[in-house]
Amino acid sequence: MATPEIQNGSVSVMAAAPVAGPLDQNGHSAAALRVSSPIRIFLFFHKAIRAELDGLHRSAMALATNRGGGNIEQLTEKCHFLRSIYKHHCNAEDEVIFPALDIRVKNVARTYSLEHEGESVLFDQLFALLNNAMKNEESYKRELASCTGALKTSISQHMSKEEEQVFPLLNEKFSFEEQASLVWQFLCSIPVNMIAEFLPWLASSISPDERQDMRKCLHKIIPAEKLLRQIIFTWMDGLKICNKRKCYEDDPRSRSSGSPNEHGHRSCESSQNSDGIIQSDCGATTSSLYFPIDDILLWHKAIEKELIDIAEAARTIKLNEDFSDLSAFNRRLQFIAEVCIFHSIAEDKVIFPAVDAEISFVHEHAEEESEFDKFRCLIESIESAGTNSSAEFYSKLCSQADHIMETVKKHFRNEEIQVLPLARKHFSPERQRELLYKSLCVMPLRLIECFLPWLVGSMGEEEARCLLYNMLIAAPASDTALVTLFSGWACKGRPGGICLSSCAIGGCPVEEIKETKDNFGRTNWLVALLAQLEQKFFSQCCLG
Repeated sequence: MATPEIQNGSVSVMAAAPVAGPLDQNGHSAAALRVSSPIRIFLFFHKAIRAELDGLHRSAMALATNRGGGNIEQLTEKCHFLRSIYKHHCNAEDEVIFPALDIRVKNVARTYSLEHEGESVLFDQLFALLNNAMKNEESYKRELASCTGALKTSISQHMSKEEEQVFPLLNEKFSFEEQASLVWQFLCSIPVNMIAEFLPWLASSISPDERQDMRKCLHKIIPAEKLLRQIIFTWMDGLKICNKRKCYEDDPRSRSSGSPNEHGHRSCESSQNSDGIIQSDCGATTSSLYFPIDDILLWHKAIEKELIDIAEAARTIKLNEDFSDLSAFNRRLQFIAEVCIFHSIAEDKVIFPAVDAEISFVHEHAEEESEFDKFRCLIESIESAGTNSSAEFYSKLCSQADHIMETVKKHFRNEEIQVLPLARKHFSPERQRELLYKSLCVMPLRLIECFLPWLVGSMGEEEARCLLYNMLIAAPASDTALVTLFSGWACKGRPGGICLSSCAIGGCPVEEIKETKDNFGRTNWLVALLAQLEQKFFSQCCLG
């Protein structure tokens, strides 16, 4: 199967250019530098982070001085939120903004990336203190206030330096269109589940006039794609549509003939393959009952196939001693490394907490990430050496590819033996689908756009049809536009771009949404659409 190349901004088309304004003495649009510049949105991010830092330090000071309004639990919650927001903010800068700036201005970006690492150490120290057993002692509370003060000072100074040095350089060295593209790439590098929290938090942390400015900035940054704009502004406005689908699912009178059986599992058509293994019509190969959580097996299968292909490509490079296409090999490795890393994050953040078992693959996840880093470093060494690369480099390349493949396969087998049986046993089909959808949403948009067609391209038609159906009905009602976008990306993985939705639900979700909204009021159209999708699906794939 073809591996997509992940490029920054792959989600976007170029943002529209503004109407040209008067030029200042440096040849730049004065309005663009002050108000209209896409880079201005980073000032809003910084203001919101400063407000969060101030609130955190005030809470710590209230504890230290025995004033009311603060407790350890609330402080810990504030710390977790701030660290999560700031970490993803820094990661997006390191992945998008600083590499782009480094191409045009040398010896700037590295300094700020190093400061990000130092701030991460301060967060580690703060959490070590929060987990300390001496919480009731006065000295502990004073130390906590001191630690939040140091964190506030460090991050505030860092952001001020960016505003004084980095932002002017971005304005000077990049055109309006390039700035818009960079900011869009920045947003698309933040995991979906975090950007959905990030934007409403940001909007609530700035003034009404600044929110209006932010909307204007986003209109210039987001590609002229209705679904994308609907998704981003829904997140920014913090809109929560009542999930009427849940009420529909909970009402047995509303169920189609393909409802769960007495054990809580849906009965789908199945048959035996040549090995005697029962193959579900919905792509499961575990039992005659279909478990949506088994879609994870399809993720594993696709990843293993890709790693096998990469190992084979490494052996071909060794055999031919041809490094002419090493950059393409590296991009392929980068893609599958990101998929594996975010799959591990989904396990740690979504799957394992849900099964509530004393299961941890932290060591395996860290080992995999380390092995991928070693592989990338090896490729960079070979690229630097060029034609002078020795036979030892070739052998190391093959050995590392094989080692990664075996490491990941072992991890997957352990997950399939220890984790999936618990999910099948304890979770309803609806809950299993929800976990899968949440696992997908730990990825950023730029990766999901590449991942879904790649994954679907590795599947048979029935597997792809059920994967799409599970995704469509698992998404909350407020994510209708998002899951419709995902469906469109998934369709690109089929030969000729055939619409998977037509196979899964009897029609394209984009058209279904439009028609259903026209026929039903704004209040009921989501419920009606989901009822239609479920009825169509089960009339096609499930037994009565």
